[in-house]
Amino acid sequence: MIIIERILFLKRISIFSSLSSYELRKIAEVLTEEEVESGEIVFSEGEFGDCMYLVIAGRISIFTGSPPAIKVLASFEKGNFFGEMGLYDEKPRAASAMADTHVTMLVLRKGEFCDLISEFPMVALGIMKELNNRIRATNKKLNLIEKNIVDTSSRLYSRDYFSDCMKSLINRARNEKAVIGFLLVRLKKVHFKEAEGSASDMEKFKTDLIRELGLRLENYVRETDMLCRFDSNSILLMIPDFNAKGTLKFQARITDDLNRVLIDFETGRKLYSDIDFRAVIFPEDADSAEAVFKILETA
Repeated sequence: MIIIERILFLKRISIFSSLSSYELRKIAEVLTEEEVESGEIVFSEGEFGDCMYLVIAGRISIFTGSPPAIKVLASFEKGNFFGEMGLYDEKPRAASAMADTHVTMLVLRKGEFCDLISEFPMVALGIMKELNNRIRATNKKLNLIEKNIVDTSSRLYSRDYFSDCMKSLINRARNEKAVIGFLLVRLKKVHFKEAEGSASDMEKFKTDLIRELGLRLENYVRETDMLCRFDSNSILLMIPDFNAKGTLKFQARITDDLNRVLIDFETGRKLYSDIDFRAVIFPEDADSAEAVFKILETA
């Protein structure tokens, strides 16, 4: 991007829109251009930052937490900027940034920024106003995320939250040419062993059973793994770096323990059930989160 193109680009960004052409040119001259691929981490939570990024093309997601259990706070596309706190303080980054697509960015580093605001104080004022707006929006988003992150009945991750994390992990796996195993644990032939119970009793017992199966599965999963309540009858596990053979071995490890949970429910609550498994491997069986869900929903 040549200088005149950078000036026109900066003019369309809110924090620079009130600056003169001369001021915009001075900023354009100190920016550097960078590119990142889909799934690539621009910076990580806890790192020290010293620059702000302006998105020319593509999309960046800002998130907290460690994959796969992340909370996406915001997404930025062409004409947006992010990472501006790196210009103002010496504290670690409060969140991570990852490319959702191929991204082209302009980078403003702290040294050049300090020189600019000494000459053009309006640049600092514009960023501070935008920062206040973003803090308010982020607080609202965090409150909403906390409400939707967990399926309250089973205490497993909700399907919607799992889906968001899954898409981010698949982006990274695609970029790194890695694999992800998905294993669906589904209840089948669920019925009361003796006297008929009500429909509400059945749903309550199924939820209790799903919760107990989830607690048992948590003994086997790593920090990089994740499980959610996929639907009323099933739990879905996401297991990074597991191919078909690894996923099959994992299934063999958990089967006896899960069957013990079923036996306990049959004995204590007179609820009979069996479990079925279905494995899907990215990218061997499905090349997107949507494709994984489609296979499992029709299984």
